[in-house]
Amino acid sequence: MNNPKAKPVILFPVLLLLFFFHSSCRTTKKTEKPIVIRESKKLIERTADELLSLIYQNSFNAEWVAAKAEVESNVDSKKNSFDITLRMRKDSVIWVSISPLLGLEAARVMITRDSVKYMSRLNKEYQISDYNFLNNWLRMNIDFDIIQGILTGNIFAYKKNKFSSVYENEDRYYILSTLSRRKLKRAMEEKDPNKPVVQDMWISDENFRIIKLSIEDDRINKSLVTEYSNFKSTAAGEFPYESKTNISAEKKSDFSISFKKVIVNEPQQFPFNIPGSYKNIR
Repeated sequence: MNNPKAKPVILFPVLLLLFFFHSSCRTTKKTEKPIVIRESKKLIERTADELLSLIYQNSFNAEWVAAKAEVESNVDSKKNSFDITLRMRKDSVIWVSISPLLGLEAARVMITRDSVKYMSRLNKEYQISDYNFLNNWLRMNIDFDIIQGILTGNIFAYKKNKFSSVYENEDRYYILSTLSRRKLKRAMEEKDPNKPVVQDMWISDENFRIIKLSIEDDRINKSLVTEYSNFKSTAAGEFPYESKTNISAEKKSDFSISFKKVIVNEPQQFPFNIPGSYKNIR
Protein backbone atom coordinates (compact mmCIF):
# COMPACT_ATOMS: atom_id res chain seq x y z
CA MET A 1 0.00 0.00 0.00
CA ASN A 2 1.76 3.14 -1.23
CA ASN A 3 -0.74 5.69 -0.03
CA PRO A 4 0.88 9.14 0.34
CA LYS A 5 -1.52 9.89 3.21
CA ALA A 6 -0.55 6.80 5.19
CA LYS A 7 2.37 8.38 7.03
CA PRO A 8 0.38 11.24 8.64
CA VAL A 9 -2.29 8.77 9.79
CA ILE A 10 0.26 6.35 11.21
CA LEU A 11 2.23 9.05 13.04
CA PHE A 12 -0.87 10.86 14.26
CA PRO A 13 -0.82 10.06 17.99
CA VAL A 14 2.69 11.39 18.48
CA LEU A 15 2.95 14.19 15.94
CA LEU A 16 -0.40 15.56 14.77
CA LEU A 17 -1.18 17.82 17.67
CA LEU A 18 2.33 19.26 17.35
CA PHE A 19 1.92 20.81 13.91
CA PHE A 20 0.45 23.83 15.62
CA PHE A 21 3.85 24.85 16.89
CA HIS A 22 5.36 26.16 13.67
CA SER A 23 5.21 29.61 15.25
CA SER A 24 5.94 28.51 18.78
CA CYS A 25 9.55 29.61 19.04
CA ARG A 26 8.89 33.35 18.85
CA THR A 27 10.96 35.23 21.42
CA THR A 28 9.31 37.62 23.84
CA LYS A 29 11.14 39.69 26.40
CA LYS A 30 9.96 39.96 29.96
CA THR A 31 9.79 43.62 30.81
CA GLU A 32 8.01 43.52 34.15
CA LYS A 33 7.79 41.41 37.28
CA PRO A 34 5.29 38.50 37.39
CA ILE A 35 1.85 39.82 38.24
CA VAL A 36 -1.31 38.38 39.71
CA ILE A 37 -4.67 39.35 38.25
CA ARG A 38 -7.41 38.58 40.77
CA GLU A 39 -10.91 37.58 39.76
CA SER A 40 -11.97 35.99 43.05
CA LYS A 41 -10.65 35.21 46.50
CA LYS A 42 -11.30 31.47 46.47
CA LEU A 43 -7.69 30.51 45.87
CA ILE A 44 -4.51 31.39 47.70
CA GLU A 45 -2.87 34.28 45.90
CA ARG A 46 0.30 33.13 44.13
CA THR A 47 2.74 34.72 41.73
CA ALA A 48 3.71 33.02 38.50
CA ASP A 49 7.05 31.97 40.01
CA GLU A 50 5.38 30.47 43.10
CA LEU A 51 2.90 28.55 40.98
CA LEU A 52 5.60 27.31 38.62
CA SER A 53 7.55 25.97 41.61
CA LEU A 54 4.50 24.00 42.80
CA ILE A 55 3.85 22.66 39.31
CA TYR A 56 7.41 21.36 38.95
CA GLN A 57 7.30 19.82 42.44
CA ASN A 58 4.15 17.87 41.47
CA SER A 59 5.12 16.91 37.92
CA PHE A 60 5.09 13.34 36.66
CA ASN A 61 8.75 12.45 37.13
CA ALA A 62 9.61 8.97 35.88
CA GLU A 63 13.02 7.95 34.56
CA TRP A 64 11.38 5.13 32.55
CA VAL A 65 7.82 4.69 31.22
CA ALA A 66 6.09 1.78 29.51
CA ALA A 67 2.45 2.27 28.54
CA LYS A 68 -0.36 1.03 26.32
CA ALA A 69 -3.13 3.26 25.01
CA GLU A 70 -6.01 3.47 22.57
CA VAL A 71 -6.19 6.45 20.23
CA GLU A 72 -9.26 7.79 18.45
CA SER A 73 -8.86 10.48 15.82
CA ASN A 74 -11.10 12.60 13.62
CA VAL A 75 -9.09 14.52 11.06
CA ASP A 76 -11.03 16.51 8.50
CA SER A 77 -14.08 14.26 9.17
CA LYS A 78 -12.06 11.07 8.70
CA LYS A 79 -12.19 8.83 11.78
CA ASN A 80 -9.59 6.25 12.84
CA SER A 81 -8.93 4.12 15.91
CA PHE A 82 -5.70 2.30 16.76
CA ASP A 83 -3.49 1.12 19.60
CA ILE A 84 -0.09 2.40 20.62
CA THR A 85 2.65 0.98 22.80
CA LEU A 86 4.73 3.76 24.31
CA ARG A 87 8.17 3.53 25.92
CA MET A 88 10.15 6.47 27.21
CA ARG A 89 13.34 7.34 29.00
CA LYS A 90 13.22 10.81 30.53
CA ASP A 91 14.90 13.51 28.45
CA SER A 92 16.37 10.85 26.18
CA VAL A 93 14.10 8.58 24.07
CA ILE A 94 10.45 8.31 23.04
CA TRP A 95 9.58 5.03 21.28
CA VAL A 96 6.12 4.27 19.84
CA SER A 97 4.72 1.16 18.18
CA ILE A 98 1.44 1.75 16.31
CA SER A 99 -1.08 -0.96 15.41
CA PRO A 100 -4.65 -1.20 14.15
CA LEU A 101 -6.97 -2.25 16.98
CA LEU A 102 -6.08 -5.84 17.91
CA GLY A 103 -3.83 -6.01 14.84
CA LEU A 104 -0.17 -6.44 13.96
CA GLU A 105 2.29 -3.56 14.16
CA ALA A 106 1.85 -1.07 11.32
CA ALA A 107 4.63 1.39 12.12
CA ARG A 108 7.32 2.29 14.61
CA VAL A 109 8.74 5.67 15.62
CA MET A 110 11.75 6.51 17.77
CA ILE A 111 12.53 10.09 18.76
CA THR A 112 15.69 11.25 20.53
CA ARG A 113 16.94 14.73 21.29
CA ASP A 114 18.58 15.03 17.86
CA SER A 115 16.95 12.44 15.58
CA VAL A 116 13.61 11.10 14.37
CA LYS A 117 13.37 7.55 13.06
CA TYR A 118 10.30 6.20 11.27
CA MET A 119 9.61 2.70 9.94
CA SER A 120 6.47 1.57 8.10
CA ARG A 121 5.67 -2.13 8.19
CA LEU A 122 2.86 -1.54 5.71
CA ASN A 123 4.95 0.18 3.05
CA LYS A 124 8.25 -1.55 3.91
CA GLU A 125 10.08 1.76 4.12
CA TYR A 126 11.97 3.83 6.66
CA GLN A 127 13.38 7.29 7.24
CA ILE A 128 16.05 8.64 9.59
CA SER A 129 16.36 12.39 9.94
CA ASP A 130 16.77 15.29 12.31
CA TYR A 131 13.98 17.62 13.44
CA ASN A 132 14.15 19.53 10.16
CA PHE A 133 12.18 16.66 8.64
CA LEU A 134 9.35 17.12 11.12
CA ASN A 135 9.48 20.90 10.97
CA ASN A 136 9.24 20.89 7.17
CA TRP A 137 6.64 18.15 6.99
CA LEU A 138 4.38 19.57 9.70
CA ARG A 139 5.32 23.23 9.07
CA MET A 140 6.27 23.93 12.66
CA ASN A 141 9.14 24.21 15.11
CA ILE A 142 9.21 21.50 17.75
CA ASP A 143 11.74 19.83 19.99
CA PHE A 144 11.98 16.78 22.21
CA ASP A 145 10.84 18.63 25.34
CA ILE A 146 7.55 19.72 23.75
CA ILE A 147 6.71 16.17 22.63
CA GLN A 148 7.64 14.74 26.03
CA GLY A 149 5.61 17.38 27.87
CA ILE A 150 2.45 16.81 25.86
CA LEU A 151 2.57 13.03 26.25
CA THR A 152 3.06 13.15 30.03
CA GLY A 153 0.93 16.19 30.83
CA ASN A 154 3.94 18.10 32.16
CA ILE A 155 4.52 21.79 31.70
CA PHE A 156 6.43 23.13 28.71
CA ALA A 157 6.93 26.63 27.33
CA TYR A 158 7.90 28.20 24.06
CA LYS A 159 11.59 28.94 23.76
CA LYS A 160 12.49 32.03 25.80
CA ASN A 161 8.83 32.80 26.47
CA LYS A 162 7.87 33.40 30.09
CA PHE A 163 4.80 32.60 32.13
CA SER A 164 4.22 36.03 33.63
CA SER A 165 0.64 36.11 34.95
CA VAL A 166 -1.70 34.11 37.16
CA TYR A 167 -5.45 34.36 36.68
CA GLU A 168 -8.29 32.55 38.43
CA ASN A 169 -11.54 31.23 37.05
CA GLU A 170 -14.81 30.32 38.70
CA ASP A 171 -13.98 26.61 38.56
CA ARG A 172 -11.27 27.09 41.19
CA TYR A 173 -8.37 26.63 38.80
CA TYR A 174 -5.31 28.81 38.47
CA ILE A 175 -4.64 29.94 34.91
CA LEU A 176 -0.94 30.39 34.27
CA SER A 177 -0.39 32.58 31.22
CA THR A 178 2.36 33.96 29.02
CA LEU A 179 0.23 37.08 28.53
CA SER A 180 1.01 39.97 30.88
CA ARG A 181 -1.37 42.81 31.65
CA ARG A 182 0.43 45.09 29.18
CA LYS A 183 0.31 42.52 26.38
CA LEU A 184 -3.35 41.78 27.12
CA LYS A 185 -4.21 45.44 26.61
CA ARG A 186 -2.24 45.64 23.35
CA ALA A 187 -3.62 42.34 22.03
CA MET A 188 -7.16 43.71 22.34
CA GLU A 189 -6.33 46.64 20.10
CA GLU A 190 -7.27 46.00 16.50
CA LYS A 191 -4.34 48.09 15.23
CA ASP A 192 -1.73 46.02 17.07
CA PRO A 193 0.25 44.16 14.34
CA ASN A 194 2.16 42.09 16.89
CA LYS A 195 -0.52 40.19 18.74
CA PRO A 196 1.36 37.58 20.76
CA VAL A 197 0.98 33.83 20.67
CA VAL A 198 -0.75 33.14 23.98
CA GLN A 199 -0.19 30.01 26.03
CA ASP A 200 -2.48 29.35 29.01
CA MET A 201 -2.45 26.41 31.41
CA TRP A 202 -5.26 25.60 33.83
CA ILE A 203 -3.76 24.25 37.07
CA SER A 204 -5.64 22.31 39.74
CA ASP A 205 -5.30 23.71 43.26
CA GLU A 206 -5.52 20.14 44.60
CA ASN A 207 -2.58 18.44 42.89
CA PHE A 208 -1.02 21.30 40.87
CA ARG A 209 -1.27 19.28 37.69
CA ILE A 210 -2.26 20.67 34.30
CA ILE A 211 -5.98 20.17 33.68
CA LYS A 212 -6.10 22.05 30.40
CA LEU A 213 -3.72 23.84 28.07
CA SER A 214 -4.57 26.35 25.37
CA ILE A 215 -2.40 27.93 22.70
CA GLU A 216 -3.81 30.62 20.42
CA ASP A 217 -2.35 32.61 17.56
CA ASP A 218 -4.99 35.06 16.37
CA ARG A 219 -2.73 36.42 13.64
CA ILE A 220 -3.04 33.18 11.68
CA ASN A 221 -6.35 32.02 13.17
CA LYS A 222 -4.91 28.88 14.74
CA SER A 223 -5.53 27.31 18.13
CA LEU A 224 -4.90 24.15 20.13
CA VAL A 225 -6.71 22.99 23.27
CA THR A 226 -5.86 19.86 25.26
CA GLU A 227 -7.76 18.67 28.33
CA TYR A 228 -6.37 16.06 30.74
CA SER A 229 -8.42 13.89 33.10
CA ASN A 230 -8.53 10.61 35.05
CA PHE A 231 -5.30 11.22 36.95
CA LYS A 232 -3.98 8.11 38.67
CA SER A 233 -1.20 7.77 41.20
CA THR A 234 2.06 6.11 40.22
CA ALA A 235 5.41 5.80 41.95
CA ALA A 236 6.52 8.79 39.84
CA GLY A 237 3.55 11.05 40.57
CA GLU A 238 0.06 11.44 39.11
CA PHE A 239 -0.38 10.60 35.42
CA PRO A 240 -3.31 11.67 33.19
CA TYR A 241 -4.84 8.50 31.75
CA GLU A 242 -7.22 10.43 29.50
CA SER A 243 -6.64 13.39 27.19
CA LYS A 244 -8.62 15.10 24.46
CA THR A 245 -7.18 17.55 21.96
CA ASN A 246 -8.86 19.89 19.50
CA ILE A 247 -6.86 21.69 16.81
CA SER A 248 -8.32 24.48 14.70
CA ALA A 249 -6.08 25.33 11.78
CA GLU A 250 -6.03 24.53 8.06
CA LYS A 251 -7.95 21.40 9.03
CA LYS A 252 -10.18 20.62 11.99
CA SER A 253 -8.70 17.80 14.06
CA ASP A 254 -9.78 16.04 17.23
CA PHE A 255 -8.22 13.10 18.97
CA SER A 256 -8.29 11.36 22.31
CA ILE A 257 -5.78 9.11 24.05
CA SER A 258 -6.93 6.60 26.65
CA PHE A 259 -4.12 4.86 28.53
CA LYS A 260 -4.88 1.33 29.66
CA LYS A 261 -1.65 0.62 31.52
CA VAL A 262 1.29 2.74 32.69
CA ILE A 263 4.42 1.23 34.25
CA VAL A 264 7.12 3.49 35.65
CA ASN A 265 10.80 3.17 36.52
CA GLU A 266 11.40 -0.22 34.96
CA PRO A 267 14.27 -0.10 32.40
CA GLN A 268 13.06 -0.50 28.82
CA GLN A 269 14.48 -1.54 25.48
CA PHE A 270 13.98 0.54 22.33
CA PRO A 271 14.44 -1.85 19.40
CA PHE A 272 14.60 -0.30 15.96
CA ASN A 273 16.03 -2.89 13.59
CA ILE A 274 15.39 -2.02 9.95
CA PRO A 275 15.13 -5.02 7.58
CA GLY A 276 17.57 -4.88 4.69
CA SER A 277 14.70 -5.09 2.19
CA TYR A 278 13.10 -1.84 3.40
CA LYS A 279 13.37 1.25 1.19
CA ASN A 280 15.02 4.39 2.55
CA ILE A 281 12.73 7.32 1.78
CA ARG A 282 14.43 10.72 1.76
